[in-house]
Amino acid sequence: MVAALTVVALMASDSCPLSGSWRGKLALGPMKLPLVFNFSTESGHLQCTLDSPSQGAKGIPVEVVLCTADSLSLSCPSIGATYSGRISSRAIKGNFSQRGYTFPLNLAPDSPNEDRRPQTPRPPYPYTVIDTVFTAPDGAVMSATLTLPAPTTKKKVPAVVMVTGSGPQNRDEEIFDHKPFAVIADYLARNGVASLRYDDRGVAKSTGDFLSATTFTFKDDTKAAVKFLRTFRNIGKVGVLGHSEGGTIAFMLGAESVPDFIVSLAGLSVSGKDGLLRQNRHAMDAANLSQADKEAALQVIGRLFDTLAEQHRQGKSSPVDVDSLVSAVGVDIPSELVTSLKMTQKNRTPWMDALLAMEPAKYLRKIKCPMLAVNGDKDTQVYPDNLTLIQQLVPKAKTLLMPGLNHLMQHASTGEVAEYDQIRETMSPEVLDAVLQFILNLR
Repeated sequence: MVAALTVVALMASDSCPLSGSWRGKLALGPMKLPLVFNFSTESGHLQCTLDSPSQGAKGIPVEVVLCTADSLSLSCPSIGATYSGRISSRAIKGNFSQRGYTFPLNLAPDSPNEDRRPQTPRPPYPYTVIDTVFTAPDGAVMSATLTLPAPTTKKKVPAVVMVTGSGPQNRDEEIFDHKPFAVIADYLARNGVASLRYDDRGVAKSTGDFLSATTFTFKDDTKAAVKFLRTFRNIGKVGVLGHSEGGTIAFMLGAESVPDFIVSLAGLSVSGKDGLLRQNRHAMDAANLSQADKEAALQVIGRLFDTLAEQHRQGKSSPVDVDSLVSAVGVDIPSELVTSLKMTQKNRTPWMDALLAMEPAKYLRKIKCPMLAVNGDKDTQVYPDNLTLIQQLVPKAKTLLMPGLNHLMQHASTGEVAEYDQIRETMSPEVLDAVLQFILNLR
């Protein structure tokens, strides 16, 4: 929805009362997209930037067209967006428009981030934090943070390499201003466990190309991180802690006997195709579709996924004729869905094709090292029965189904993605303790 832009802020009227951050949510069907406008004054000029936390976009410069005691007008021409509203003491009531669509957007003063995200670590730290780099097999320079516990009488400490979930992620796996990996690193370091977390290739300070990468590329990056961490003399056992796709990467490396132990937080154990089909089914459950339309649509989506996966196995990436595919399946589906499938096929990436072809079970069968697998019972992205397959394939693994937790390991009401931003908790204390105890009890 919101993309980066570069425009110049203009001077506003001296009577403009705005300062600080103002937050609101765009209602986009079942989704709510949080937006934050940040106002400041420099040399008499009102400055404004825009954040879209769910999209990882921060500090986007915005043009202040007008700001008076009771009126506000902003422009973001490079994304075809404007915002106008009426200002009162504790609210701005207005409309956000983009590319011909208008949405009501009311803003209110934003709470300080330390109130909204109280678990985010803040200095001074009782441990050592080192900015460092390591090199991936293809030469990409991975920018990382090494966190080391305070020195003790123990000569060596256990450590984990943290692996993010799908999509471009920074080293903190930041989403909606939550920084789960920073929270985990802080908790582990305070309790005698070191960690290394890094920006995904092509993200933040890391080099490399994210768009051409697949899960196998990210696996090799993690393997290099494990090798790098083992170069430190005070580091003992080295494990891989992965969230979501990162959990699947932990399975892959476990099958290669790379880490000494692995921790999966909602790592996908079913096939990539089955996982994405379940996510599509969940999305359709929230849409106004008849059961017949839903089942027909899932048949077509499944056939498209099969085609993309088979192309990946053959080393191909050829355009798929969606209309012919729908005709071959022999069902009628809404035209909007046909259009959506055409966009999926057109915008596919090597990562998507590889994920659809992936069978995590073949890696799980080969795991011999100690393993902890955690899922939340309100997870709507990787379903709780994910643990059943893990337990079948890795009988010695410790599996924990945590009540009331979502995909991010937060205590949740619905488990839906739209709820993530509303939750103050970044990471369940029960999960933090379970991970710590698993590592400390390794033999």
